[in-house]
Amino acid sequence: MKDDHPLSSGDNIIISEVKRVLSINPVKRTDSGEYLCTVRNPVSSTNASDTVNVIYGPDGMEIKGPTELGQQLTLTCSADSNPPASYTWMLNGTEIPGHSPEFTKEKSEYSDSGDYTCTATNDVTGNNTSEVHKLSVKAEGSLTPGGLSTVAITGIVIIVLLVLEVAVSVAVYFIKEKGSNADPMHRGGSQQNVYENPSPVYENPSPVYENPSPVYENPSPVYENPSPVRDNTQQNLSPPLPLTQ
Repeated sequence: MKDDHPLSSGDNIIISEVKRVLSINPVKRTDSGEYLCTVRNPVSSTNASDTVNVIYGPDGMEIKGPTELGQQLTLTCSADSNPPASYTWMLNGTEIPGHSPEFTKEKSEYSDSGDYTCTATNDVTGNNTSEVHKLSVKAEGSLTPGGLSTVAITGIVIIVLLVLEVAVSVAVYFIKEKGSNADPMHRGGSQQNVYENPSPVYENPSPVYENPSPVYENPSPVYENPSPVRDNTQQNLSPPLPLTQ
């Protein structure tokens, strides 16, 4: 039996035909435990036990802890080892006093940033293994309740302002462009240029003479509007000719 559980041949366990010999090959770390053998005859029985302690490790090492923080610092190092491993810590190559698997500092400082190296050693096997954990310590108050740093928030604000500025500039440009292409008198209609009063119109550019000569009654037929009357710019430029018989 192993740890009060019956054993049978299989996997890495081999039991002889008369059940006097128990072989374990290969040995695994899970084979550690108390082994019990019971011997009986028709009159009596007795037991014998032995404890198997499989030595291994360290392996499966890891460091748990934050990568960024602003106040208390706690790092925990662990490794699979039998017997339990002893631990040493180093910060940026400098050894930190103590052999605990946990490194704690109540109030971290900016100088605490760097590479934390944890080394686990099995004093029986003489084997050791190491793991590195990078840590960046922020100044107190540099992290917002939402977890964003002041630098990150500043960057977001700047980007938002730049986007708004570009949007306003584009809107103003299109408004000006639309205004310059529209007809000043008929916006939205045909784009025909209309010039108001391209040249002055003179009213009565020359004096009009009244009855410069006697008019004979019906000396000859009179034709109404013998020629078209021009506008004021050509009308009454000289006195009318006298009528003759």
